[in-house]
Amino acid sequence: MRVVFVIYLSVTFVVTAAHFFADYARTQASILAELQELEKTVHESFETNLWQLSYPQLDALSKGLVGMPIVEGIDVIDPHEKTIVSLRGFVSDVKPFSLFYIETPLQRVLNGQIIPLGKIRLYSSSNVIFDRVLFGFSLVAVTVIVKLSILWALFLMAFRRFLAAPLEKLMSQVATVQLEHIGDKRIDLGVADQNELHQLQDRFNVMLDTLERDRKTMLQAEHERQELLEKEVASRTEELLDMNKKLAELSETDSLTGIRNRRSFFQQSQTLLDLAVRQQQPLCFLILDLDHFKLINDQYGHVVGDHVLCQFTKTVAAQLRKTDVLGRVGGEEFAVCLPDTELDGGHMLATKICQAVAKNHFECDGLVIDYTVSIGLVVRAREDKQISQLFQKADAKLYQAKENGRNCVEL
Repeated sequence: MRVVFVIYLSVTFVVTAAHFFADYARTQASILAELQELEKTVHESFETNLWQLSYPQLDALSKGLVGMPIVEGIDVIDPHEKTIVSLRGFVSDVKPFSLFYIETPLQRVLNGQIIPLGKIRLYSSSNVIFDRVLFGFSLVAVTVIVKLSILWALFLMAFRRFLAAPLEKLMSQVATVQLEHIGDKRIDLGVADQNELHQLQDRFNVMLDTLERDRKTMLQAEHERQELLEKEVASRTEELLDMNKKLAELSETDSLTGIRNRRSFFQQSQTLLDLAVRQQQPLCFLILDLDHFKLINDQYGHVVGDHVLCQFTKTVAAQLRKTDVLGRVGGEEFAVCLPDTELDGGHMLATKICQAVAKNHFECDGLVIDYTVSIGLVVRAREDKQISQLFQKADAKLYQAKENGRNCVEL
């Protein structure tokens, strides 16, 4: 009987597995086709945002796709195989059994020329397949269980025929014991005589009582430990978030004036320059240097000099648009990046800054300190691809402004 049962179980398992793998392959092909159709609906949006360097919009589109049932991940890769966006719909600790994807190039046609922008990959996984084939596989599993139950019932009938009734009751009741409900379970063999089976019944019930007490003690201890751990994790997480926020602000902001520091300014300005080059738009770059600032420091002290720098920063910022970028690139040296601005507009703004600074006076302890600023101005040329090129040109113009008597704009 055991041999027959093992053979039947083995054959059933093989047939069920073959059926499952066939459904798996068919469903995977269907999901790949759905990914192709989904990619077509968002293809133009990804191309447009890549062309415009709109990375926040790329992130939003990618997050929307990852939230769809059949999408487990997305990669957006530039023409140099550098990943721009990479999102997954799962955490690393619960990675799916297998991943598969489709890949489509992203490109733009400009003046009859095809400009490669990169490529997009949409990922799906075995988890999506399992979700779809689960119902069919469940029906097969139920059929197998029913068949096995019938065979198991026949086996039990033969088993009971050769074993004593008390031992059968003991085995069946022991099998129904669950650790979660030990306190509600007692072994009752229905034996009235004080024999070995009755003693076994009593000893087993004593063991169940002991297990129930130990289980409750362990659950209480685990609950208290879990609460303590959750509080500790919440506290540490809050501290870490605050620290990360402060570090991010410190890494991008000049501590004295509150505007962008040199590194942050150059990064943002380079992004604006790249966009201007791509869209063939004008861009102006200014370098501002306070005239005779060393004399202010020497005569009134560095504390007063710092106050002058802060006042100067506010004066310049008040003349700028929200899209303009202001940064402190040296001691008394500042820079401004003006996107979508022609040379005339940049010169007009630089002149307004010179006039506003010259009219502004710093008062401290009854002292009135007048100061001016010299400005070097350049507009983006066709060959200018790096912000450092504009910086060098503007710096040369600033030197000319200093040579021409200061408190002026050279372009």
